[in-house]
Amino acid sequence: MILDILFPDRCFYCGKIGRTICSNCLAKINKPYLFRKVNDDYFDYVFCGSFYRGFIKSRIHSFKFHKKAHLYKYFIELCLRDKKIVEFLKKFDYIVCVPMHYKKELKRGYNQSKLLAEELGRKLDVEVLDCLEKVKENKTQSLLSEKERAKNVKNVFEYRGEIDLKNKNIILVDDILTTGSTVREISKMLKENKANIICIFSI
Repeated sequence: MILDILFPDRCFYCGKIGRTICSNCLAKINKPYLFRKVNDDYFDYVFCGSFYRGFIKSRIHSFKFHKKAHLYKYFIELCLRDKKIVEFLKKFDYIVCVPMHYKKELKRGYNQSKLLAEELGRKLDVEVLDCLEKVKENKTQSLLSEKERAKNVKNVFEYRGEIDLKNKNIILVDDILTTGSTVREISKMLKENKANIICIFSI
């Protein structure tokens, strides 16, 4: 396509034309990532594509706060570099994302978790559900302590989907996983709607 010629993929690490992440840079950041089964009351697996530091931290900051929405595809390619993890995630029934309050989304212009979820759905061929809503504005989680974060997300989300989640396995996408308060609150709600296995997926 003409657009591919005019705007070819470039490695988001070094800028080399060819792939969203070139093989040399992928080798540099191939590890670490986190993927494990967890003993949590509401979710069952956790996947994080990298630690929040260095180059990745600066790119996530640009993605969230500096209108670099296009970076979603780079992050998903980074996260899906392990074929075993890809095959595991393909077995899930649905993907959902952490919703953003509509006022904040209007101000930012996009929900970064939604962009990640939609790209993940395309890559895995798993349906993405738009079934969660953030019904209350709350304080920014990064400014709070772990105890305050858990309290801050209480009763701010609602499930408004029409699809029966009973015995369905769900990937819940968020951009960053810190204390897990937000994804735990949403996972609790999904489990109350009879969801089966929940895997938290984050950059």
